[in-house]
Amino acid sequence: MSAFSNEPDHFLNWCKSENKVKIPKDELPGKFLSRNLYGKYLDEIFKDALEQKSALINFEIIREEVIDIEKSGEQYVVHSNSGKKITANKVALATGNHPPAHPPLANKNFVDSPRYFANPWQENAVSNTEPNETILIIGTGLTMVDAVLGLTEKQFQGKIIALSPNGYNILAHKKHHPQRNILDELAPPFDLTNLFRLFYKHVRDARLRGESGETVVDAVRSHTQIIWQQLSLEDKKRFMAHVRHLWGVARHRLPSEIHKQIQEMIAQNNLQVLAGRINEITVSLNNLIVDISLRGGNKIQTLKVQRIINCTGPLTDISKFQSPLYANLLTKKIIRPDEMKLGIDATADGRIIDHVGNESKSIFTLGSLLKGKLWESTAIPELRKQAERVAELLLNNN
Repeated sequence: MSAFSNEPDHFLNWCKSENKVKIPKDELPGKFLSRNLYGKYLDEIFKDALEQKSALINFEIIREEVIDIEKSGEQYVVHSNSGKKITANKVALATGNHPPAHPPLANKNFVDSPRYFANPWQENAVSNTEPNETILIIGTGLTMVDAVLGLTEKQFQGKIIALSPNGYNILAHKKHHPQRNILDELAPPFDLTNLFRLFYKHVRDARLRGESGETVVDAVRSHTQIIWQQLSLEDKKRFMAHVRHLWGVARHRLPSEIHKQIQEMIAQNNLQVLAGRINEITVSLNNLIVDISLRGGNKIQTLKVQRIINCTGPLTDISKFQSPLYANLLTKKIIRPDEMKLGIDATADGRIIDHVGNESKSIFTLGSLLKGKLWESTAIPELRKQAERVAELLLNNN
C-alpha cells in the first residue's frame, strides 16, 4: 500500500510514526486499515511534495468540470463548464471510475425515481433511510459491501437484499504462505484453455495441502498484466464471458473482520444474497416493485422495495459515459475505445491511441481507463507504477 514503488514500507512506517493508529506496532503489517486513514496518508505526502517543490512548480486545483479538450497546433485547449479555457502542452486523463450502467431493461421509468440510486458512491445512496425499509442492492461484489457498511454506519435497521446473476459470496483474506509453485510452469505463449488447466491443477494441489485456492491467484498477481496483453482477443472475450466473475471472487477479498460482519448479517437474515436476474422494475407510489428470475429454474420472485442501489460496478465503455468530455473527445477522434470496451485505447504505459492508431506524445491516461489494455489496473501496486510512468511522460520533452 506504499505510495512509492521503491519504498515498500513507506505507508507502514508512516502509520508507526507519531502513533497515527492505535494498533500495536508489531501487529500493523497484517492489518487492514481504514480508507480514511489511507486518504490522510496520501494527502499528507502530497502536501509535503508540494512544499518541497514550491520554488519549482506552480500548482493549482480548479474545481470545475472539464467538458471539452481541443487540439490547437502542438497544444491543447481545455474547456470547463463555466467557460474557463486553459492551454496545456500535455494532458493526463485521470477521471477514475464512472457510475454503473443502468440495468438493461425495456422499461426504464425507474431511472427517474428518487428511490433509485444510480451512483453507489454518493452519500445520498445510504442516507435518509426509513426505519422499516427493504433495500435492494444490485450486485454482490465489494461495492455492495461498501453500501451495506455505509447503511449500517447510518444505523439502518431494515432488510437488505443483494442480487447478482451468480450470487457469489465474497471471500475473506486469510494469512497464508506465498504459493509460487505455479510460476515455475507459467510461460508464454499464453492461451486461456491451457491457463485454466494450469490454474485448476495448482488450486487442487493447494487444497490438498490444506491451503486456500485463492493463493494461486495471488501468486500470479505480478504477471497478470503481461498475460492479459498476450492473450488473443477471442480468449479475452471468453475470459469475460466465463471466468471473470470467478476471478473477481478470488481476486477481490474482504478483511476478515469485515467478512465476519457480513456473514453475521446474513446469518441474522438482515442481509440476503440472491442469484438471479431482474426482469422488470415498476414504479409505484411508495415502492419499487422488482420481478426477478431466480437462477436454477423458472421461478419468478417479486420484491417490493423502498430503495434500489446500483452496485454493479463502474461502466467501462467510454462511448456510453454520461460525460460531455468523453463525448467530445470521441467526436474529435482524440480517443477511441479499446478492443474490449473496458476503457481507452492506449499503450501499456498510458500513451493514448487516436482513431487511426497513432500513439500520442502529449495526452495520456492511467488507472481504470487502462483496464482494457492491462486488466489489472485499479489497485495500489499498479496505480503507483502508472502514476510514476505518466509523470515521466509529462516531464519528457520528446
